[in-house]
Amino acid sequence: MKILVFEYVTGGGFNRERIPDTLATEGLLMLKALLQDLSEIADIKLIVMLDTRFADSISEYAGAIEIVPIDAHQSVLETFQKQVVRCDAVWSVAPEINNILFDLTRMIERLGKRLLSSSSEAVAITSNKLETFRYLTQHRIETVPSEPFIPHRFQPIGRQVIKPVDGMGCERTFRVDNAEDWALVRPQLGEEPYIVQPYIDGTPASLSCLFNHGKGWLLCHNVQRIEIKDCRFKLNACRVNEPGVKENYQVLVNRVAHALPGLSGYAGIDIIETPEYIAVLEINPRLTTSYAGIREALGINVAAEVLRMPQNQPSVSPIINRSINLLIDGDETYAN
Repeated sequence: MKILVFEYVTGGGFNRERIPDTLATEGLLMLKALLQDLSEIADIKLIVMLDTRFADSISEYAGAIEIVPIDAHQSVLETFQKQVVRCDAVWSVAPEINNILFDLTRMIERLGKRLLSSSSEAVAITSNKLETFRYLTQHRIETVPSEPFIPHRFQPIGRQVIKPVDGMGCERTFRVDNAEDWALVRPQLGEEPYIVQPYIDGTPASLSCLFNHGKGWLLCHNVQRIEIKDCRFKLNACRVNEPGVKENYQVLVNRVAHALPGLSGYAGIDIIETPEYIAVLEINPRLTTSYAGIREALGINVAAEVLRMPQNQPSVSPIINRSINLLIDGDETYAN
């Protein structure tokens, strides 16, 4: 089987202004982890398409995989289409920003290749945080109240969160507590649409999962360390496979899988945990940062389990069971 892996940290054709360095760091962490998993599976030939500036980052695989570098003078979508045609299956490591993930997914589907991630229908819903809120509410899944952000109507009273409707991670996400905060945040907002949510004082976490035609399997529960500086959210680190009440998480995964049968392969659910309840913040129909620590934490080759589907049920029983700290951009002591 010939598999194309596409890394989103790439040039020409995509708006790099909304892909900051921290997301590039997370993207490369995910890419390296995915390549490690895929390279250990027999009878697979790997083709990796990524920005020429990052080709050296995967130099350890240079002899085992075909690297297709792309620079700012090339069309990403044209090059991507040519590579998709050559392959049997495609795994896109791409963000929801500017419909990038949706456009790539639709192209894979139209070309009739095996998609190793969620369907375009699921991507369309989960890429839009307002649509995700409405959809989860319709299916009676606990989520954080969300509404369109309209600057001239916004009242900076009480703790509120403003974030892009299609944002990834903590990208351009702000907390506004009062008029002083609003004066600081307002000039930083871009022209893209935003949503506003109440700030919930709880533990930011995520669930790493596998999905297949309306069924879901919990891999692990992860805790995120997020700081707020100058009103801006920033992901510093992630503790993968943090102990928690597994039964509660699996119930939530089951409900999300039933509500979104188009979720497939690996996906993540961002949650906020309080003593009273667990609420869904967003659903990521793609690899998440936590993926980079799963192999070391659980001993599971997640890519191999994705390839086993849809014909076979994945095996998610841990071979080992420990917590792993991933440092993204924060205090080194967190990872020790």
